[in-house]
Amino acid sequence: MRNFGFGFLVLALVLVPRLGAGEKDGVVFKKAESITMDDPKDTKIKRSYAKTYKVKLQEGKAYKLELSSAEYDTFLRVENADGKELAFHDDIDYPANTNSRLIFVAPKTDEYRVIATTFDGKTGPFTLEIRMASAAEAARALLLTRVERTGTLEAAERKQLVRDVVKQLEGQGGKLTAEDLQMAHMLTFPLENSDLDLAMEAYRDLGKIFSKAANQKIAKAATPFTMVGKEMKVAGKTVDGKDFDLKSLKGKVVLVDFWATWCGPCIVEMPNIQKAYEKYHGKGFDVIGVSLDRSDDAITKFVENKKIPWNSINIEDSRKLATEYGVNAIPFPVLVDQQGRVVSFRARGPLLERHLERLLAEKK
Repeated sequence: MRNFGFGFLVLALVLVPRLGAGEKDGVVFKKAESITMDDPKDTKIKRSYAKTYKVKLQEGKAYKLELSSAEYDTFLRVENADGKELAFHDDIDYPANTNSRLIFVAPKTDEYRVIATTFDGKTGPFTLEIRMASAAEAARALLLTRVERTGTLEAAERKQLVRDVVKQLEGQGGKLTAEDLQMAHMLTFPLENSDLDLAMEAYRDLGKIFSKAANQKIAKAATPFTMVGKEMKVAGKTVDGKDFDLKSLKGKVVLVDFWATWCGPCIVEMPNIQKAYEKYHGKGFDVIGVSLDRSDDAITKFVENKKIPWNSINIEDSRKLATEYGVNAIPFPVLVDQQGRVVSFRARGPLLERHLERLLAEKK
């Protein structure tokens, strides 16, 4: 899934869905056209062209939107009349399927902008179809709407939402998708910022569910969820040739930081980790880097220039660890407690200190 900023749209068609013969099979709109270089440039994805349709949708109704093309990687999104993005979707099952699909629940009866575009600037035919969602699709869409509001919910509502998401995913009998994994991330990220105990409960339950995913790619991508609550094994040679084993730091809270010197967000986060290290190292906090750099020399030079006080695993062993734990994006900061068990794979920014305050409270 790719995410971009808001864009400006050109209106091309007004369609008011009506009940009746034209909607027998639930289709409220279907269009087969081509994106051409005569279409306006998509200012959100500036290298691509876009066709935009203005569609009236009914409040509380769930709609299934699908954009397909055999020529290019499609990108579908919905905006309100003011141009604010309300929903978007890239690939149904990348890379096997580069079409786009989303279930959209209209927040009010209004005209919405439905945009058909692409990522790569290509032109060619596409089909856009909007139909009424099935009861099951509508229920899931409504659940996703609640998930998107996780950070604004009261404690009791959050607990009920976690139960509902777990029930929904358990009921799929292992037939889990990338969209299910995305929903799990959307749920747990704000939880970890507002309710750590509930976040840990959600991680444990979701980890069990995704570990049984029939699609092994999904199971692998969900490795971070299955890690929480379990002991993490990190061993190898450091860049200065010394043996390292995370077990040697048992009794301490340790940040296992998957990073690289070429990773902008990793470098931006580094001062925050250094600040936490200076504040909590004497209370039982340590850091070990797992670097996905291109050479050990790059790590050594960076550490010397920035005066980083902790060590990093060499690149050969680091790559093995990244593969083992399904790390496909960095920074990926994994925090383990005094028993070596994973408590978070999102310990960045203020959240790192919140975890440290909690885990090291008895040592203050």
